[in-house]
Amino acid sequence: MRFLHVYWPVLLFLGTALTSWLYDPAQLDSTFPFSLDVSRVVASLTSPVFLTFFGLSVGAIVIARRTWEAKAGFSATDKMATLWFLLNATWFHTGCDIMSGLFQVMPNLTESYIALNDVHTLPMHHPGRVYFDTIYWFELFIEAPLALLVGVLYLRQAKIRPIVETFLNGLYVAGTVAYYMPNIIVGHSPHILMSNLDRAIASVWIWVSVGLTIRSIRQLR
Repeated sequence: MRFLHVYWPVLLFLGTALTSWLYDPAQLDSTFPFSLDVSRVVASLTSPVFLTFFGLSVGAIVIARRTWEAKAGFSATDKMATLWFLLNATWFHTGCDIMSGLFQVMPNLTESYIALNDVHTLPMHHPGRVYFDTIYWFELFIEAPLALLVGVLYLRQAKIRPIVETFLNGLYVAGTVAYYMPNIIVGHSPHILMSNLDRAIASVWIWVSVGLTIRSIRQLR
């Protein structure tokens, strides 16, 4: 259980990175649009975009583990939160949302984003999707840099970390609600399985942010 508590962000990272190979765009009209196709694996492993952000994420994990070995005083939750924020910066904000949702240059995940929300079939900044693109740009310029900063503050055991972390957690809750709530309100689900699975995973950004914020407030007190 301690391993899962610390490393579930890594499992989520690997899950989104690797299971995208199973999504089959040709079966979008199917209830279960998944199949195994080696060509999708090859597309990722030969993509500079995939290799860059996957490599950055693995590098962040290695740096975190080496820092824990070199320094004392990291609790299991400290370690989990460090991985959570670093992987947000190197994968979830960037490799996923920015490269797959905004620029649509990430193989396999780009097709998955189209299944999750059909606005991604429109060109970037089209009036029908500019609302989502605005959130993506916000992630690129605000949330991703802050996530990297908070991860570094955890590694340095900085006293100011709880304040910066709490601010970012607030952005996460607001951003997640703003991104998903419009379609939920109007009852729009492009694919019943893919869309709702996406929403279930996205809720992690709310629950984790609330939990870590409560922890930070207690630490400050």
